Amino acid sequence: MASMVASAQKAETIESISANSHEAEWYGAQAQAWQKVVIETPTDEWAWRNLFRATCYHDMFSHGFGDDQDKSKTADVLRTMEAAFPDSYLLNLCKGRFCLTTDSAARRGDNIFRAIELMPENANDEDVDYLTCRLWGTDPEDTRIAELNKRTYKQGYFPERILRYNWNMLQSMEPNALYFANGDNITKPMKTLQDALDMRQDVVVIPMPFLYVDKFRDFLFKRLAIKPKNVNWADYSQYGEDFGKRFYADMMMYLIRESKRPAYFSADVLTHADLNKDSIYNEGLLLKWSDHQYDNFAVAMHNVKEVYHLDYLAEPDLHPNKWETSYMLDMNNVTLLANLISKLMHKGEIKEANRLCHILDECVERCSNDPEYKQWWKNTIQAEQ
Repeated sequence: MASMVASAQKAETIESISANSHEAEWYGAQAQAWQKVVIETPTDEWAWRNLFRATCYHDMFSHGFGDDQDKSKTADVLRTMEAAFPDSYLLNLCKGRFCLTTDSAARRGDNIFRAIELMPENANDEDVDYLTCRLWGTDPEDTRIAELNKRTYKQGYFPERILRYNWNMLQSMEPNALYFANGDNITKPMKTLQDALDMRQDVVVIPMPFLYVDKFRDFLFKRLAIKPKNVNWADYSQYGEDFGKRFYADMMMYLIRESKRPAYFSADVLTHADLNKDSIYNEGLLLKWSDHQYDNFAVAMHNVKEVYHLDYLAEPDLHPNKWETSYMLDMNNVTLLANLISKLMHKGEIKEANRLCHILDECVERCSNDPEYKQWWKNTIQAEQ
């Protein structure tokens, strides 16, 4: 462990990379720092939790898993933890993130249910959210999912900006829509809003990686009242590195066609699924699937004027630097909505165009540290004015 990074750091809570990520060297130094705490206080489960996560992220970002992850430093930490804390909340929580290839129960996800059973009242909010997400993918009909989502919402786990972004997307969808997205930062906050506020339960939120799980696919077939689709994994071997893109596209199109429901995608779906781009239309913050051409500009304008709450983008952060990914989501507003400004100008809706310009200008200034991006936005505004 001491060979990871030479520089000394003060031990810090290791947050999910969805919230804040660092270079491999930082995680290596944190592993060193937490190792010292564990040596000094070997019964400190919080120290073990952070040691495990720092080591796991270091292995992840430095290719430390190699050809045999059971020989990694993360595996060493887990084996030591299992000897010191057998059948504990801590052990089952960590097995949810990493399991030895010889541990069949952990690979089945049994530890997720056990961790939730053993969860203490003061469990870390991020860990609670992680277990909730795993439970959602493992057994989507488990009633504890909604209960746990209400808990993390009440505790204020998700930054307000991420919830507002998801609220805007959720409210702009047609009734009984399907929503596909690849990232946890979009699917899980949206599911949390549904459960915690009992809003838009008609929308079926589908994290794309969950489509690999038999039980989640069965849940979707039942929820949508459609015939189950058998998956022959061998059929996708011919696609090589595009295996996932083809599988996602086939499964999503099957669900869309068979359910006959409106279908929406997050902005990054096209990089993860091999879909027909000619049938995908931008409606503001979401992409929508349609077999027929329609005036998506009119829908986007309706969303901007009547549905979305955008003023928060121009407001300063009340809790700066809580999650770095909240800035990334805010910048999605700029990328997806900027093209509407020129159309508003050409239609003579100068007041609305200026309102949108002001909001997005403040957003770029607050969120972006990239001078080239700021210059791109400045040039875009000047060209329209």
